[in-house]
Amino acid sequence: MASMIYRTLQLYLLLLLVARLAVASFVPSPAFQIQNLLRTVDLTKSYLRESASFIIENISEESQDEYYLALPFDIVGNSTDKHLVIMDVKEKRVDPVVNLVVEAGPANEDLGIQFYKLQLSKPLAPGEVSTIQIATASIGALEPQPKLIKQPEAQNLLWTGSKQALIPYKVARQRTKIKTPRLPDRGANAYSKAKDDPQVDGTTLTYGPYFDAEAFAAEAIQVRYEYHFPIVEVTKLERELWVSHYGGNLATEERYWITNSAAKLSETFSRLRWQASGMAGERSTAIKGFSLHLRPGARDVYFTDEIGNVSTSNFRADIRDPVLDFRPRFPIFGGWNYSFTLGWNHDLGRSLKVVSTEESGSNTYILRVPFLEGPENTVYDVAEVSIILPEGANVVDVFSTYKDYSKEELLLKSHLDTVGRTVIKLTAENVVDEHRRNDLYITYTYSSASSLHKPIIVSAAIAAVFFAWIILGRIDVSIAK
Repeated sequence: MASMIYRTLQLYLLLLLVARLAVASFVPSPAFQIQNLLRTVDLTKSYLRESASFIIENISEESQDEYYLALPFDIVGNSTDKHLVIMDVKEKRVDPVVNLVVEAGPANEDLGIQFYKLQLSKPLAPGEVSTIQIATASIGALEPQPKLIKQPEAQNLLWTGSKQALIPYKVARQRTKIKTPRLPDRGANAYSKAKDDPQVDGTTLTYGPYFDAEAFAAEAIQVRYEYHFPIVEVTKLERELWVSHYGGNLATEERYWITNSAAKLSETFSRLRWQASGMAGERSTAIKGFSLHLRPGARDVYFTDEIGNVSTSNFRADIRDPVLDFRPRFPIFGGWNYSFTLGWNHDLGRSLKVVSTEESGSNTYILRVPFLEGPENTVYDVAEVSIILPEGANVVDVFSTYKDYSKEELLLKSHLDTVGRTVIKLTAENVVDEHRRNDLYITYTYSSASSLHKPIIVSAAIAAVFFAWIILGRIDVSIAK
């Protein structure tokens, strides 16, 4: 009996080991071939963006409805400071472009690759072709070089990648374009070179074309370029939108905790050197200020920090494009932190729409607001967006074109509230500029009786105080002789 249990245990461990090795060495079947591929690496922002468009051909003898993408571990994020934050995949055949569902597949630890499975819009017959378009964004993939610089020195960023796109199938023809904000005149020290490769056109490097590449073909390259801008990282954002039907107002308040992830100073900060560089118009990696484009109709803008109101701000109340320019109390160099608060008001009618009206007096509303409205070229580690509805409102549905968030419903008691306000709190991590384009839709019901609840409570409280004052005034509290 004991020997049988022992043999069963051995068999189980052997099957477990085989399954683990199979996953660790997984590669897709060679059912496809890439006819033509154009890959673009965009280094113009403080985080990495890549896109590719390629034609796939089914070279197998059976129809195929699954295609695998491959991304290296250093892009997907195998540490706390590197994360893949966007993966948008589309397919184009004869019909219009279709968004494809992406599922995380097995990882090949031997190759250092994470696979993602695409479910094609319809099976691809043998010999049939289709076009795949993919866009990704990753944070933490660009490194300041060196990590310590002097105050007047320029900052360089280093990108390490491959000439070829990482494809788990054979590729007949491909090219890679790399866009930078500016290439320094440093020859081979600025980017990897081999004979006439790459071709340089202004700020764009083009590697290739390469022909008849095998699956997983890769050749490491590096691009080192000057980046005269700060790397703004919002470690935490608390964004609150207060809905007031009684006042017809939508009040927005945002609390920021930011850091500059650019190269740090190797020496003590010099105020005199900073003033001289400003007069000379020199560029710096320090955060000097922000320019925030608000929605039309923004008013009553304020900018404060822990000390109080900050006067170094200018609000241009343009009808179509209101802009808030504001500067912190001090320049924020690499590794420095700062926290501040922004706020403004909007007319509620610009964001709220009545969907239906019931005979009981209860109306159904849809509130449409941007998910984020912060400065551009910014990475948010954690963003908390809270929508505070009027007291008595009941949430029907919450929808956003941005999907990667967690949601919770809370109850908040503010000034003169009795029951409390419903709060929808959304929390998202690793948010970038592309996510700012998403809107948030809140559907809720709210009755006219609820809108009169607070005025009635306030009026009753004032009346109670008034009558109490009259009654107390008639009471004789003097001491009789």
